[in-house]
Amino acid sequence: MTLGEYVKKKRNEMGISRNLLASRAGISHTEVQRIETNERKMPSLKVLCSLADALNVPQEDFLKIAGYTPTDDTPVVERAFPGLKTSKQQETIVKIADGLSRNSDLKDEDLDDLFKQVEMFIEYAKREKDT
Repeated sequence: MTLGEYVKKKRNEMGISRNLLASRAGISHTEVQRIETNERKMPSLKVLCSLADALNVPQEDFLKIAGYTPTDDTPVVERAFPGLKTSKQQETIVKIADGLSRNSDLKDEDLDDLFKQVEMFIEYAKREKDT
């Protein structure tokens, strides 16, 4: 069962509309529609937890169905980031996440700067590859 099918099933069991679910979860009704139709396969953790709470379902259930927690032998990073094609990409993500978890006192501005620097480096690497 996909996340979208699960959300729709639980919503229908409660007898509520997409609009009401969206209101309870604090998200847009179009986001609920995208999730239910599997257009949005990997919503953020915040959205998943809000939906779980709005549907009175344990958050762990949503996280498992969405692929954020282990349910089989597939590495979590591979399920969370299916676009990563190589083991080196996956290893790099794990190292970055580990560094962030050990430095949880970083300010939001620091994290924004880190993201900008990563984006700039990726653009630089692409240009170097093309030359």
